[in-house]
Amino acid sequence: MTISNPLLRRPQPMPAAENPYARFGLTQNPFPDSPTIVPDSSDPRRNGEIYRADLRATEEAQFERLLIPRPGQPEPRPIALLMDYATRRGRGIGKTAFLNYQRRRIMADLGDQLTGGAYMLLAAHLIPEGGGRTRKFWQFTRLIAQALNAGNCIAWAIWRLRAFSEQIQEEILAQIDPRDPGPTLGDNQWLQEKGINTMFMLDPDVERVLIRAGVREKIARSLARDGYASDVWERQFLTRQSDYRWRREGHFLVFDDLVRLFRAAEIYQTLLLVDEVEKIVVPQNRQERRAFVDDLRRFFIDGPFQSVYTHFYGLLLTIHPYIQELWTPHWKAAGLDRVCAVSGGAAQAYTIYFRPLDAEATAVPLVLAYLDYFRTPPDQRGQLHPFDQEAVVEALRLSGGVPGPMLTLLRLVLERAVREGWETIHADQVRAIYESEIPSEPAEEYDLEPLPPVRTDLLGEG
Repeated sequence: MTISNPLLRRPQPMPAAENPYARFGLTQNPFPDSPTIVPDSSDPRRNGEIYRADLRATEEAQFERLLIPRPGQPEPRPIALLMDYATRRGRGIGKTAFLNYQRRRIMADLGDQLTGGAYMLLAAHLIPEGGGRTRKFWQFTRLIAQALNAGNCIAWAIWRLRAFSEQIQEEILAQIDPRDPGPTLGDNQWLQEKGINTMFMLDPDVERVLIRAGVREKIARSLARDGYASDVWERQFLTRQSDYRWRREGHFLVFDDLVRLFRAAEIYQTLLLVDEVEKIVVPQNRQERRAFVDDLRRFFIDGPFQSVYTHFYGLLLTIHPYIQELWTPHWKAAGLDRVCAVSGGAAQAYTIYFRPLDAEATAVPLVLAYLDYFRTPPDQRGQLHPFDQEAVVEALRLSGGVPGPMLTLLRLVLERAVREGWETIHADQVRAIYESEIPSEPAEEYDLEPLPPVRTDLLGEG
C-alpha cells in the first residue's frame, strides 16, 4: 500500500529488471553514453579506465620524447603541443582519454617506470572553463592550482613530507600502501589511532620544513594543516581566495610556493597537461592574446620565479589548426617560437600530431576493449559477437576515424539490436542506422471551401 501524501511518501525500490544484454554475454551496453571523459566518474566507460594504449603508440612515444625527463634527457621541452586534427569531424578523437591516461600512468608510481627510476614526477590534467572564464592568465594560474590539488599532486607532496618526518616511526610506515597513502598518511584519525599527534607535533614539523624551504609562512601553515586531503585544502584555502587575491598573489602561490613545496618533498618536475586550449584563446581579444603568451614566457621560460629557475613545470598545450593561426603572430612576437615553434616546419619537433584512426587497423581492438570489459562468460572474451568485423570497421569509417562518434553509433546499434531481437549485427545495419532520416512533420490537411462570388465589380465592368 502506498501513501498518497507527497510529504510522507518515499520512493519504493525498483524491481530487478532482466538484463537485455545477457543474450550477447554482456552485463550492460558497453559503449559510453557521454561524449567526454569524466575522470571522477565511477563508470569505466566514462572515466577513461577502458583504454587501448597501443592504438596511440606513436603519439605516446612522441609525448615521452618531448616531456619525460630521463638520464639521457634531464631537461625535456618546457612547452610542447598536441595538435588535434578532428576539428571538422566533431569531438571524440581521444585526446582527453590520452591525456588522462598519461596522467594516471605517471601518478601510479610518480614517474618511476617512465623515467627509469631516475626522477620523481607528477602530472595534472587541466580543462579550462568555457565562456571566457579562463582567458586571463591569472584565471589560468588559478586553474593550475585547482588541478594540482584535485589530482592529488599537493597531497602527495604532503604525504611524502609526513613520511620523512621523525614523528612517524618505521613500524607505522611499514603499514602504509606506497601506491595509495591517502587512507593512511592522508587520514589524521588513522594517524592518531597509531599514537601520532597530528595537530601539535606532525603538522608543525611539516610546516617548519616548508618555511625553511622558502614557502611563505601563511601558505606553509595552510599546506601543513590541510594539504594532506585535496577536498579539505580546497574548502579551507582555494575556495576562500577572492578574484582580487588571485590577480595579486596567485602567481606567487603557483610558481613559487608550490614549487618549493614539491622540491622540499624531493619532487623535481610536474607536467601540466592542458586540454581544450580553444576555451582560452577564442574568447580573447588581440591584446589579451598578446598578454597571455607574454605571461607564458614570463612564468615558464625566463621570469624571476622558482618554476623557471628549477625548470619545474612542463607544459603540454592541446590546440587545433585554427588556434595555431590565431596564436602564431603573438607567439612569435613573444619569442616563444624559439622555445616551441607553433607553426612552420620547425613545429614538428615540438608537436604530438593527433590524427584520426585508421578504420581497418584499429576498429576491432578498440571495440574489443569495451566488449571484453563487460563480458560475462570468459570463453567469449576476444570475440566481437554480436558484431561482425565489417560492422565495426564500417562504424569507424562512417565516423571519419574519430572513435568517440563511432562508440556512440555502436551504442545506438546495440540498443536497436536488443529492441528488435537481432542475433548478429552486420555492416548494412550499422549503415542503415547511421543514415536514418529524421521523420518529417506530416503535412496538415485543410478543408478548403471555394470563396463566395464578389459582390462588387472592382474593375468597374459590371
